[in-house]
Amino acid sequence: MRGRAQSRGALSLLALALTALVATLLAPGPAAAAEDLVLADFESADALDGATLPAPDLDSAKVTDTFASEGNASMQLDMGAFDSKAGLVFPRIWLNVGSTLPEVDWTQRRYLHVGMANASAERARLYVVVWDDDGHYLLRSQWAQPFEHRVFEVRTADIAAAGVDLSRLDKIQLSTERSPSPKRLYADDIRLTDNPTDVPAEQARVASALVGLMDLRGALTKASDALDEVRKRITSGPSSPDQSLIEQADALQQQLDTYAEQIGSVGDSVGEAREIWSRLTDIRWRVRRLSTLVDARRARPTAPVGLGFADSMSRVYPRDLPCDCDFTSPTLDMVRGEHESIQLVALPYATPLAGARVQARIVDDRPDGLRVDAHPVVSLNMAPPVDQQPATPTAFRPSVYEGWTPDPIQTGRDSTDVAAGDLQSFWVAVEASRDTRPGVYPVELELRADGIAPQRVRMNVQVWDVGIAREPGLRTAIGHDPKAYAEPYGVTDPAEVAALVEEEYAFLGEYLLQGDNIYRSIYEANPPSVDSLRRIEEKGGGLRQFNIWYFDPRLFDLGAPETWAQQADALFDRIQPYVDQYRAAGLLDKAYLYCCDETRAEHTEVIRYVLTRFKERFPGVRVLTTTIDNQMGRVSGLDEVMDWWVRDVPWYDPEIIAERHADGREAWWYLHAGNTNPTPNVFINYDPGQLRTLLGPMIHQAGLDGFLYYRVDRWYGHGIVDDGPLSSWDPRTWNNRAGDGALLYPGPDGPIPSIRLENIRDGLEDYNLLDALRSAIDEAPADTDPKLLARAERLLAASDVVTDNYAYEDEPDAYRHWRSEVARTTAQLS
Repeated sequence: MRGRAQSRGALSLLALALTALVATLLAPGPAAAAEDLVLADFESADALDGATLPAPDLDSAKVTDTFASEGNASMQLDMGAFDSKAGLVFPRIWLNVGSTLPEVDWTQRRYLHVGMANASAERARLYVVVWDDDGHYLLRSQWAQPFEHRVFEVRTADIAAAGVDLSRLDKIQLSTERSPSPKRLYADDIRLTDNPTDVPAEQARVASALVGLMDLRGALTKASDALDEVRKRITSGPSSPDQSLIEQADALQQQLDTYAEQIGSVGDSVGEAREIWSRLTDIRWRVRRLSTLVDARRARPTAPVGLGFADSMSRVYPRDLPCDCDFTSPTLDMVRGEHESIQLVALPYATPLAGARVQARIVDDRPDGLRVDAHPVVSLNMAPPVDQQPATPTAFRPSVYEGWTPDPIQTGRDSTDVAAGDLQSFWVAVEASRDTRPGVYPVELELRADGIAPQRVRMNVQVWDVGIAREPGLRTAIGHDPKAYAEPYGVTDPAEVAALVEEEYAFLGEYLLQGDNIYRSIYEANPPSVDSLRRIEEKGGGLRQFNIWYFDPRLFDLGAPETWAQQADALFDRIQPYVDQYRAAGLLDKAYLYCCDETRAEHTEVIRYVLTRFKERFPGVRVLTTTIDNQMGRVSGLDEVMDWWVRDVPWYDPEIIAERHADGREAWWYLHAGNTNPTPNVFINYDPGQLRTLLGPMIHQAGLDGFLYYRVDRWYGHGIVDDGPLSSWDPRTWNNRAGDGALLYPGPDGPIPSIRLENIRDGLEDYNLLDALRSAIDEAPADTDPKLLARAERLLAASDVVTDNYAYEDEPDAYRHWRSEVARTTAQLS
């Protein structure tokens, strides 16, 4: 029984197996994987026919065999630097369906595949955008490090889900953001496929080409040649400085020799090659830095420490980078009633400087109101997580530098300790009173440090026979938070906070920025008292205008206009007693209401409603706004209720400015975190001279009436700057940005300035100097030399240093030459 049962079971299993086999043989086989649909492989010379470059004057595209992820060729897209207004056009190429790309059915494949490589010195955000004929699109982006290949694999179902009509496709866009530095991208192997990409395999396939793009041998040769040239200028003496320079050159050569060996074995390792490329880039900067030290040594061949001068419009980086230094005695031009600065740079070769300090002495028996002092500059660490917007590159700094960056000026201390080999700047500040007699004043600067003899150099101060106004000719409005200002000092008592605010306002007054608070309803409990305004008049540099309160339309319910009247009247009742006090004190003509911080069109009706009622109740009180409207209310009708309209620096429309002036209204500029180079901004990694240009010749040329900045003391979570020269103070003041919202620092005994704040004051004084030139032209006698008047008009136009709000002179020497000509010509006309 048992054996038969087993036999029957085996036969049954065999029958089932045979049935399954027959079914398998007779059933239709699975469909073979569909072939990929190639959209663009750039293998032919005409592969880019029909493609569109929206900015052909700045950008270019071509087929090249320099790089390929599939086949033998790819598309090379070169994007010009953002250094003029033309760079506003986003850098991109459109591969148009029906010409560059074939018309195929995208619904028959699961993925869009695009290979892209970043061949730029900066990391880049790569974009792939699919558009249909109606303007619907789907965007995908990825970050790519320098010389990194990225694969985009976009599901066609996702494209359709984004509202893109796959039956009416228009183009594929390939792009990245424009930068102050040029960029280069490669794109290849654009196809529709059903198969997910083996990304590691594809990246391995392009590795050799990426390594080749880095041209490591060429970079090595350039660094070696530059080092050889520097070596030729080093004195082979036995002294410690000379030996230090030789040792530094030897150390750099040893690094180059090491990299030469590594290059030979790098193979297809993109990561290793990128590391070598980065190190060679760093070495080239260090070679140029060594060249600075050699120049200093040749200028003072027997001194234990080098001494040079740097312009106040530049920064002197303590490590890694070269110095834009001059090793001859400079002349600093200025006029009566202004401030000017220059930097004395100490360059120790091998020995640290303990207690380094600089004393300044005017070599004149009657300096007549000329004052000179010097203080050390402090550097902040800009390494990640500090986030930097790429800056306009210069001969002395790359677009992104993540090392120690100078900004605070330690006016609360006179001395500092300097490590061997570090560069240290001392800020030499000169002030000429309105009574200073014209002429040339020799100034002796003496560097002292423990263990070395005093080191002396001289400079000259040229005071022209021109006087400028003490108050700025340009209106300014700023914001601050009293609690944030008091936080580093541990002060919370309201009376003590108020005393600190008076200290801050007095400090700002020295820099021609009147203390004020555009966000008064947010950071303060009440409008300003008459007494506090009087103290600004007496101690804060003069009262030019002040904010009563901040009106925020976002606090109103747009869907319930029946509630607007009551809410507006509550606002008005809140400030009415203060307005009455201002009127009685004769201050109402200086009062304004700040309104509608960066609000958009959806708030137009509530703004018009509230401000119309405001104007009826408080006639004569002006309204200042940063409402986002490039027409400044011409279309919306808000222009009638806005007296001072502020738009960001990239905005400029001379027609609108002229119309507002004709109507007795003003147009202003302001800066925010979204403004990036080439337009100026306050970020610490940007060149500070941009701010001088902005507040001086640029805004004067543009014919604008004022400048607004939202914060000067955004110090939340920060302590006092009481160390240095390499400070532990965290430079991040807004998210991970450095310097945004903070133009000064909490020093050990009160506020201390930044290099940026010094340049802001210099710009405001340059604005006043241009006003003085305008007056001199207008008041010139009828028989004045026409050539002199023509030169004066050209200098007044500032075209030598400013083209527009995007293009301007970034070389301090060129700016100084223009400014000296302005002072000299004004003196001649006067």
